[in-house]
Amino acid sequence: MIKVGGSLLDLPDLPARLTNFLSDFSRPRPLLVCGGGPTVDLIRNWDRLFKMGEEASHWIALQALTTNALFLERILPSVEYVQTPKAFQALWKRRKAPLYDTYRFIRDVDERSNDPLPRRWRVTSDSIAARMAVCFGASEVVLLKSVTFPEGTTIEAAARNGIVDPHFPVATQGVPRVVVVNLREDEPRETLLAARESSTGQCGPGTQ
Repeated sequence: MIKVGGSLLDLPDLPARLTNFLSDFSRPRPLLVCGGGPTVDLIRNWDRLFKMGEEASHWIALQALTTNALFLERILPSVEYVQTPKAFQALWKRRKAPLYDTYRFIRDVDERSNDPLPRRWRVTSDSIAARMAVCFGASEVVLLKSVTFPEGTTIEAAARNGIVDPHFPVATQGVPRVVVVNLREDEPRETLLAARESSTGQCGPGTQ
């Protein structure tokens, strides 16, 4: 499970960097999700100005992530935007990476689960990527960001420092491995945050 941080979307050579990362990626069957960045920051500002409410703002932000995903698909030939997990296998066979629509995941999968994510600002695409990893049995979450994590950083410390969202320590409880990569570095390297024991929870129908 790979989350492309929204902070990377203004990186001029993002297509080349992300293509290189995916081509060197040794893990089989990559699944991508795109973060929010400035697109969602605008909605946060609207919420502060007009008091729309966290839950309503969260749903608007989720739909805005679709715009980011469509943009990423446009500039990156090796990925393809999809709205359902049924498309994953066919794309992997064609050696393409599925770019899953976040809004559709939340609406079609997470909302039907036994314990859906909170619809609050403390839950960002970091936690959504972790929830996807749990639902689809991924062995790890890779967060592509614009910041370098010091070696030995824990998930809890990263959340306290605002590098991941506050809900992330909870969301990753079902994820065996969490890796962070600063894709802006000249030579991006992986930093392992923590290993997690697998969860026995399920995400509902159609997610096995």
